[in-house]
Amino acid sequence: MDIKSKKFNQNIAVRAAVFILCVLMFTTCIISSLSMVGSLQLSTLRSVSIDDIIAGKSYKQSGDMQDLLNEKAMSIMRVLDEYKSKEYIQSAAGISEDEIIEEMHSLYDYGQYSRGNKIIVEKAVYPYSENERDFYDPIVRNAFINANKEAEAAIKAFLIKEDLANFEMRLKEFNAINGFSYYATDGQNVITNVALQQGNAVSSGDFSKQPAYFTYENGEVKKVPESEATGTRSGSDYYLKDQLNSYYNEDLKLYFSFDGRYLAAAATEYNQISKEVISKLPLIIATFLIALITFIWLAVTTGRRDSEGKRKLYSADNIWTEIQLAGIMVALVLGFIAITSWACYDRGYMNLVEIGLVGSVIALIASLGLWFVLSTIRIIKARVFLKNSIICKLGKLLIDLISEVINGKGIMRKAMIVSLAICLLSATVFMAPVVLVAIILLVPIWARRFDELQKGVDEVKSGNLAYKIPTYSDKKTVELSRLAEGINEISEASNIAVQNELKNQRMKTELISNVSHDLKTPLTSMVSYVDLLKKEGLDSENAPEYLDILEQKTERLTKLTEDLFEAAKASSGAMPVNLEKVDLLSILNQSLGEMSKGIEESGLEFIINAPQERYFVMSDGRLLWRVIENLLGNVLKYAQEKSRVYIEIKELKSGKDMNGVRNTAGNMMILEIKNMSRQALNIEPDELMERFKRGDEARTTDGSGLGLAITNDLVRLMNGWFEITIDGDLFKATVMLDKAN
Repeated sequence: MDIKSKKFNQNIAVRAAVFILCVLMFTTCIISSLSMVGSLQLSTLRSVSIDDIIAGKSYKQSGDMQDLLNEKAMSIMRVLDEYKSKEYIQSAAGISEDEIIEEMHSLYDYGQYSRGNKIIVEKAVYPYSENERDFYDPIVRNAFINANKEAEAAIKAFLIKEDLANFEMRLKEFNAINGFSYYATDGQNVITNVALQQGNAVSSGDFSKQPAYFTYENGEVKKVPESEATGTRSGSDYYLKDQLNSYYNEDLKLYFSFDGRYLAAAATEYNQISKEVISKLPLIIATFLIALITFIWLAVTTGRRDSEGKRKLYSADNIWTEIQLAGIMVALVLGFIAITSWACYDRGYMNLVEIGLVGSVIALIASLGLWFVLSTIRIIKARVFLKNSIICKLGKLLIDLISEVINGKGIMRKAMIVSLAICLLSATVFMAPVVLVAIILLVPIWARRFDELQKGVDEVKSGNLAYKIPTYSDKKTVELSRLAEGINEISEASNIAVQNELKNQRMKTELISNVSHDLKTPLTSMVSYVDLLKKEGLDSENAPEYLDILEQKTERLTKLTEDLFEAAKASSGAMPVNLEKVDLLSILNQSLGEMSKGIEESGLEFIINAPQERYFVMSDGRLLWRVIENLLGNVLKYAQEKSRVYIEIKELKSGKDMNGVRNTAGNMMILEIKNMSRQALNIEPDELMERFKRGDEARTTDGSGLGLAITNDLVRLMNGWFEITIDGDLFKATVMLDKAN
């Protein structure tokens, strides 16, 4: 490792360490803040404002004091409005008819009425047949209620008892507060913990003597201490007044107060919390400053130039700019949600497990956000902020499209634009000379390029297909250059076509020679043995042997003739094809069974790899059987004796690769047959599929050389694909057909 690489790796390690330190300091700052927020809780389960503590306010001036006054005002008003008084509850005036109907509906549905584990009414009475039950029918409902008057009375008594219990529980909560006095009346009902003297009315003056009190009468609110004129809490007074006015009547009055004992106890607790908060502020400020300093260091050092003057960018920096900014926003939102949710969820002191959980979440979010921020800084330094932007890319694409309209395809469109521009510019006195100069400069260039095109066309016409017309990359003659490229491609294609035609002529000559050889060989033998039979007579002891040979040669000629006829039909497409759902494995097993005698004599071992029980393809069963027969016959003729033959059937799904070719069609079934050749295969695979081509050039075998050619044509008729692969002495034939659904 050289010195530069070592120094570069050290710099990366330092930046990574500072990155981690920044995240840790930020996380520590947040955890400390959360811990401090958790400590801002009075025994009354209300939280003290950090702003009040930092501002040095006393408890009486604090926002918690205002929250306390507002909270008690609404609590007392709700109790008065909902329950009014003990006598009111006992009179059942607070239980509406709709509430009784709803409870009777519950009795109707379940046949009994219960609350929790306590059964109030054990059994309901139904005064009608079961099929007539419909509680929503007024007649049925009234009949049911009349039949269950005792149950109705029991339910009503239970509801009264329940309301009384709730009412007394709320009053006990008020009375349990030491130093708290209250009085509320709506003109008819009164709730209070103040001893009332007969003949003396309670007034606001009875409560205003205390250091903290609240009064509401005649629609006006008075608080001591008063709310601040400014700040976020001032709006709560207006909201409180609106809520109290919703209960308003002329006789509505609400008074309550807190004496010196309550305020002294609350102030002591408030001062203790203030000391704890102030003691934690240096830690929070220190961690915040360290996090800020490390962030500034990272922002300055990230994306520095290397020794070659290039900005160092990472793979993640290539993400679109909008995604980078979105990542920063997501990190901010997630961090805000995590912090505020935790602060709202647990207002008490956090234990170590909770601190670890919060720290891990915040550290993860902080790492994500810091990474995106540093990535954004790097792309800004590298001046690719706009280049990586989706909007910028779309704008560039739009500009390219406009440029394409002007400079791109379509000679008529370009000619129209140029002609209109010339007309408009030449219509002015000042631009006419400029247009004239432009014509003098550009027209000769176009004329010269046109002459080169004309010369190239003449060369191609004369038969010089290798001639290349010069092309240019300048935009002034882009259309002529494209035309020149097109002519060059036509010439090249024509040259290839001529070479292919010469090859085809050679192949036809070889085909005629091979056909003549394959016909002449058995005919020569037949003529020779016929002459021998004439000389020796049918009574000769060699006559049976001669006749057997003549029969073999006759069968070979017959087979050759049939193969020629079938090859002609298959290649011309005149053979009828009936595509249907066929089991490929079944056809293969049938062919192996019919050729079992030849397989046993050959000594070959056939190994079949077909995990499934069925492989259905769309094919013609008769033609598929002939394809498999030809391939197996080819194996028996040319495979190495006592070797193994591997047959595999598998499925090729759409989109997968097969021998380097992408399958863009549907799912296919593949049949592969592999064997070792008896003789060296010094021939190209494509040539083996030509007519009368064999693996043995000496043509000593009984084959006609048409089997693979016929197989190729038959597979093509069934909309399939056939391929031969040769690797040394390994011969592989592959048949691919459409899978049947």
